[in-house]
Amino acid sequence: MSTQWPESIPYDEFPWRLFLDSSTLQYLQEYGEYIYNGGSIRPSNRLYSVPFGEENVEALRLIMAVGARAPLQLVLSGNSIEEVAARGRHVYLQWAFEIVDYWESILQTYEADGVEAFSGKGSFLARDIASGCFGYLSNKDARLLKDAVLLECDAFITMDLKLTKNAKHIQSKLGILIVEPRRYWSLLRPWAALFH
Repeated sequence: MSTQWPESIPYDEFPWRLFLDSSTLQYLQEYGEYIYNGGSIRPSNRLYSVPFGEENVEALRLIMAVGARAPLQLVLSGNSIEEVAARGRHVYLQWAFEIVDYWESILQTYEADGVEAFSGKGSFLARDIASGCFGYLSNKDARLLKDAVLLECDAFITMDLKLTKNAKHIQSKLGILIVEPRRYWSLLRPWAALFH
C-alpha cells in the first residue's frame, strides 16, 4: 500500500481487519441506536459540535451495514478493555466485551478452518513502536497501536485527529492505515454493492 492517502484500494488488498480505538468504540456504543437500528439523534446532541462528528457517525452506520455481510473483522485488545474499564461505565464495558467476543469468534473460525489468523509479521513490526521515531505518540496510543500491529490489523479506526495527522508516517513504518470512519467509508464505498 502506498504511504500517500489512497483514492482506492483493490479488493484483494482491502483492509478488512479493523482495530477500533476507544473513541470509535465509544461512538459505536453511544450512537448504536442510530448506527445499528436506524434510530434518531437529537438535534441538541453534542455530536453536532464535534468536527466531522456527524459525518463519522454516518460513516459508521454505513460501514456496519456493509460489515453485516462483508468479511469485516472488528478488533479490540486487552489494553482496549483496560481503557474502557477505567472510564467506570458498566454499559460501555459490556459493549466492549461484546466486541471482544465477536473478535474471538472470528479467531475460532480461523482455527476451525485450519487457517492461521496471524502470519507473524506483526510481532516483527511491533518492536519498532518502542523506537524513538514514534515519540509523538501518547503512551495510550502507543499501546493500542502496538496491539493493532501485533494483531495484524489492516487499519486503525480513530476519531483522534492528532493521530490521523501522523497517519502517513505510521503507515510508512508499520504498514497500517490510520483513518477516521469517514475516510474508511470512502475506501469501502466502491465495494459496498458487492455485499447487498
